[in-house]
Amino acid sequence: MKKKPTYKLPVSICAIVLAAGAVVLAVLMETRQMAPPRKYEVDMSGEVIGIDNGPKTPVLTEEETKEEETREEKKREKPVPAAPEEEEPAAAEEPVIVPDVPEGQTDPAPVVRTPAPEIKKPVIDKVEN
Repeated sequence: MKKKPTYKLPVSICAIVLAAGAVVLAVLMETRQMAPPRKYEVDMSGEVIGIDNGPKTPVLTEEETKEEETREEKKREKPVPAAPEEEEPAAAEEPVIVPDVPEGQTDPAPVVRTPAPEIKKPVIDKVEN
């Protein structure tokens, strides 16, 4: 009788290689020096032109600077709200009554009848070969 092959040796070798690789990768990742993130200058087609060494503060257009100034002014002018005035709670507690029939109409709804389409029974034709 032919003996079935066992894969204990190749499987154990693969498991050892994977475990050793995971350990080496973990060590390399922990001892690696992290580089600062780079910003790249990109043209309209998406190709990298070079590294952007420009100012880190956002550059605003004239319109954006005006908007920023108006926002700051609004924040300064905003007064501290006084005690909130209570609205009449009685108005909210009353139930709203909606009539079933609109004003000026006596019947609840006009009845529209559509004619039923004629349904024919399917006919099975015999096909001769």
